Amino acid sequence: MASRNVAKKPRTFRRINPAPGAGRNSDTSDDDTTPVTFSSAIMHPQGVRRESFCDCYKHGRDAECRCGEEDTDFEWDWDSVNKSTATMVMADKREVKFHTDYSCGTAAARGSQPMVDHQYYWEIKMSTPVYGTDMMVGVGTAHMSLDRHRHTFCSLLGKDGDSWGLSYTGLIYHKGEATKFPGRFTQGSIIGVHLDMWRGTLTFYKNRKLLGTAYSGLTGKVLYPMVSSTAARSGMKIVCCRSFKTSLQFMCCQVLRKSVPPNLDVGAVLRLPPGLCGFLLNNLDWLMRPYTPDRPSGKRSRRGIKRSWYSAMEEDQDTTSSSDGVLDTKSA
Repeated sequence: MASRNVAKKPRTFRRINPAPGAGRNSDTSDDDTTPVTFSSAIMHPQGVRRESFCDCYKHGRDAECRCGEEDTDFEWDWDSVNKSTATMVMADKREVKFHTDYSCGTAAARGSQPMVDHQYYWEIKMSTPVYGTDMMVGVGTAHMSLDRHRHTFCSLLGKDGDSWGLSYTGLIYHKGEATKFPGRFTQGSIIGVHLDMWRGTLTFYKNRKLLGTAYSGLTGKVLYPMVSSTAARSGMKIVCCRSFKTSLQFMCCQVLRKSVPPNLDVGAVLRLPPGLCGFLLNNLDWLMRPYTPDRPSGKRSRRGIKRSWYSAMEEDQDTTSSSDGVLDTKSA
């Protein structure tokens, strides 16, 4: 009997809209979700240059790179007990290594702090080449088995209903479903995670620029920071972790961030008192900083945009047309 060739239906993904301005003027496209091979990661550093936080990896200074590691106090570290067998927690408990000899599956690590009903922000730095089936950053519950897929290469975070993950290939996963997201990363990239347990949302940053909110509906859960990798001799490092209670001050800062044009720094634009500005930058710098490319689209300069914003702010001060007191930024 002659065999018939049956065409397989191509896998489709639902696209998530990125944050305003995210991905513009970029050297790479987040549409390519193909995994990177080890040889590509090592022999073609141009991808590292475009996606990395600094240029150390481009110039071969990855071993001594400390860029983005300004913080010295850490509220949590990696749990040396709740981890995969192929995961090694380093002495400082801030860095984890996966598959230190060779890889035969997927390994994961879990943070030591449960996250319940506050605001949480942390940053993970890719300290080694990023390649293979998947390397991921995300969150999960205590019910997730970190060693279940130790002999299987997979996208672990988000494979079940107890975890939510961002893949280096530019996909987010939950319950085994993949969705496109503008978040490809590589060696030297710093992935920021904001878990808002008040609203139940999970938001990602890359190299300290907003990517967008990936998940919602997390209210009422007890979650832990998690990372996973299928790549041999791969590693990730905690460079920042903070938490604070949900307050009116934080909500006001969120409104200010939405009101001020995203390519401008909130503290600089509003001319806040030095003491207040310093306090906000020390605690909420990840929220207040600009998150669009430095070069605005079109022919208008950054200085021109600032001038337009100041003009709009002065006009709003002279009128009472705004019923909710939020500055109108459409004119900027």
